[in-house]
Amino acid sequence: MTDIYNSRRINILRDSVARRIAAGEVIDRPQAVVRELLDNSIDAGSSEINLYIHGGGIEEIRVVDNGSGMDEENLQKCFLPHATSKITDFEDIYSTKSLGFRGEALSSIAACSRLSITSSVSDDGSAFKLEIQDGKLRDLSPFRGPQGTLISARDLFYSMPGRRNFLKSPSAESALCRSTFIEKALPQLETGFRYFAEDKLKLFLPASDLKTRIVSAFAGLFHQNFIDTFSAETDGISITAAAGTPSLYRKDRKYIQIFINNRRISDFALVQAVDYAYSSFLPGGCHPVCFLFIDIPPEHVDFNIHPAKREVKFRNLPEIHHIVTDTLGSYLGKRNSFRVSAPLTGKQFYSEKQKSLDIGRPAAAVTSAAFPSSPAKDSIFRKQTLEEISSEISSEIAAEAAPVIKKGNITEPSRSPHPAAPGAPLVYLGQLFNLFLLFEHGDTLLLIDQHAAHERIIFDRLSEEKPQVQELLVPVIFCVESAREHFLLNSIEQFKQMGFDLQQADDGEWMLNSMPSICSGMEDELTAFFSRGIKNISELKKELYAMMSCRSAIRDGDSISSITALELAGAVLKLENPRCPHGRPVIQQITREQLFRMFGRTF
Repeated sequence: MTDIYNSRRINILRDSVARRIAAGEVIDRPQAVVRELLDNSIDAGSSEINLYIHGGGIEEIRVVDNGSGMDEENLQKCFLPHATSKITDFEDIYSTKSLGFRGEALSSIAACSRLSITSSVSDDGSAFKLEIQDGKLRDLSPFRGPQGTLISARDLFYSMPGRRNFLKSPSAESALCRSTFIEKALPQLETGFRYFAEDKLKLFLPASDLKTRIVSAFAGLFHQNFIDTFSAETDGISITAAAGTPSLYRKDRKYIQIFINNRRISDFALVQAVDYAYSSFLPGGCHPVCFLFIDIPPEHVDFNIHPAKREVKFRNLPEIHHIVTDTLGSYLGKRNSFRVSAPLTGKQFYSEKQKSLDIGRPAAAVTSAAFPSSPAKDSIFRKQTLEEISSEISSEIAAEAAPVIKKGNITEPSRSPHPAAPGAPLVYLGQLFNLFLLFEHGDTLLLIDQHAAHERIIFDRLSEEKPQVQELLVPVIFCVESAREHFLLNSIEQFKQMGFDLQQADDGEWMLNSMPSICSGMEDELTAFFSRGIKNISELKKELYAMMSCRSAIRDGDSISSITALELAGAVLKLENPRCPHGRPVIQQITREQLFRMFGRTF
């Protein structure tokens, strides 16, 4: 009984014990020390910051900067609990723009390492050196050093063996330190950063623009041709993005990185916003590369909910989500447009009366006569008229006569941003593998995926036009889970505008009374779709139209006539977004210059 009583007695922890426990909230591994020290160096206005890692940061972490430094008085206070120069009152945390502000970093590091700080506020060589052990001042004396601060944290967790046992191998801890170093360096474009491991320079990021900083930070991973940067501002919220082109995608979200007021954060809602903006431009199951930097008025975001400030609370998250989606969507729409104004030319003459196919209508609604098989004589690649031969010869002569530019030891023709002159004819060459349509347009070879192209055209028409509705003689009955019914009840009118008449027959039981005529024969797929867990009407509409378009489009392997191919190409070249609803590209181009290079020819 006495033992139970004694175990329940309340004790006041010794200061040294309390500080070590508190330090564990902020400093859990070497990576956290790197994070806090780099924050301090950045806040000090440094233009050069060097990070040195030894033994994965367990043996030593050293940060050297040329910032504003600290004088003797500030050095005496900097390692004490709750010591900060960033805030005075509680309300200040909602207006501060500095990366650090809580006054816990140096105190926590001092409680779990052997800490020394050398700092100077002037460039006359005078400095002071501070040494801390077990969180207590051991020495503070004059020293020699340049303006700025050198902080060394050695023998991490030497007094906390339990915590030290949970650390990974030195190589793994070093990789985490490097990752944090890059996160801190990415937004600070006017600052030069160097990363040393075991006294060897591993990464140098000089002051630069955003694209150069990202390509350098992830050397060998991203090519600069596949990264675009742009900025936008809406309602006081500024967005700068280094966005990968749709050709650069991954199977994970590792390189969707969000920075709020120059801090890397973890916020799945904003990651989803980036994913959603790219969803029309990437294949299913793929994710983009996008580094998003958002500047928000400090009063609209609270970083004080997580010791490492990785999680934040927004005052207006839905608004920010909407701005991110719209901004990225607008950029992608402009960046990936492929619009060409060109007369359509086949191998054989055809009149306007022969253009009978409404290419926007789904194949299921068109008679087979609209897709005549192409006889062998229709699939020829040789020019048949003197005018066409003359046109090609003239273009070759023009290319040879083009001015040249020098690139190192290579002489290249100057590139025009438009490979073909405006109004150059689009010449249909034939069908490859019963899937890809080949066209010549000036000095460019165009390849069109017939299924993906027709999918996109049908999808756009479904999205823009009110569908023709087909009443069902016998309603289709399907079951829905109770959690799903609330969404369906609130969306009945929106579904009706899409051509679907849904009616609740009983709890968990629904009827489909009408649907767009394009969906004939798709009743099972539609009812399964309505039963799924999507609760966003715009997302549901997008997926539904994508499914309908895929089922109705020209199939892979369908042989089509040259007339149909030309009409399809004419529609493709007017698309705002030349990608199928699932994100696959509709059209690719190979320039004459690229073809000549492939075959080792020179101009």
